[in-house]
Amino acid sequence: MKVRDLQHAVLPQVTAEEHSRQGAVVALRRLLNRDVRPRNVAAYEAEAEPAYSQLHGRWPQSPREIQEAFLLSPSYRRWSAANRAAQEMIWISVGEPIYRDLDRMKDDARKLINAPEKRGSLNLDPSYDPSPEVADTDIHLQPGGYAMDRDEDDIVAGALYETGGNIYSFGQEIGRGDSKAGIAIRLLDEHFGGFSPSCMLDIGCSAGAASAAYAAHYPQTEVHALDIGAGMLRYAHARAESLGVAVHFHQMDASSLKFEDARFDLVVSHNLMHEIGEEKRRAMIRETYRVLRPGGIVIHQDVAIRGLPTIVHQVERDWDTHYNGEVHWNTYAMADLVHDMREAGFPPKTIVEHDLPAIHGANRWYAISARKPG
Repeated sequence: MKVRDLQHAVLPQVTAEEHSRQGAVVALRRLLNRDVRPRNVAAYEAEAEPAYSQLHGRWPQSPREIQEAFLLSPSYRRWSAANRAAQEMIWISVGEPIYRDLDRMKDDARKLINAPEKRGSLNLDPSYDPSPEVADTDIHLQPGGYAMDRDEDDIVAGALYETGGNIYSFGQEIGRGDSKAGIAIRLLDEHFGGFSPSCMLDIGCSAGAASAAYAAHYPQTEVHALDIGAGMLRYAHARAESLGVAVHFHQMDASSLKFEDARFDLVVSHNLMHEIGEEKRRAMIRETYRVLRPGGIVIHQDVAIRGLPTIVHQVERDWDTHYNGEVHWNTYAMADLVHDMREAGFPPKTIVEHDLPAIHGANRWYAISARKPG
């Protein structure tokens, strides 16, 4: 089952040459991540620590000093330069077909968005100024960032996110059948006795892949989703309509939801916590508690970079903070999320951190869940 590259009307039509180029980027990233990156800690011990000791007369101790030492390792620098180049190549490989096919994609998106009979809805807020914390950063080097919106029909941010995200995921050996929504649905089945929501919210929905997956899995559920960028949301809405599922998309900040109290019985987020800073993350969790109905469930899922065995492993994993536009990568990795959930009001006995296997492939995911009293 291929859930990471579903076909729909607003995807770019890729030529054989473009497909081959994308495959080459995937192969390069697999080589760098599977075969080369695991050697970085050994290179630190063999090259970085001795070079730092020779330069400073002592071993590195703090994270800043360990990062400085890593950069004294020729092996690490070669991997780092190649990994940065491969990340940039993702956007070239998907950007060329998007901009070549953009007129057709925008026309199809416009028809889906303006169709007289639609399953879902698109609710943009012209007065909303996307949060600079997210909008002013090209997260994982995506050109223009998540909030790029160049005209009233723009969908490029969403197209880049979905197609570039697929290349990124396949390069990480994340299976084509893996699904972040699938992870949460399985958790609801196994940990919450098969809980089925009547009304749910997907916070930080990006191009809407998870949102549409929930709507497909729970056809009787009223599914709402939000993100900061109008271009991202136009794409997500057109995508959902093309796939024949009902999702109501909203332009809104995760830390200041415009929904009334106790609106939803399920709130989820996927890979959002590592994209926002500590203050916004804590406000988002408080808002999650507010909009949940009594007895409602929250699941915040994210990348599994927490709890690494040593400070050297932590600094090595922090490469994305410095070179991949992931400004809050380490902030998330080191956060006390249980504390944040307790401070928001969730009872400690309901808060659970999960180490979750992927639906497909060898990847693992982190999640934290809780239930509102009632």
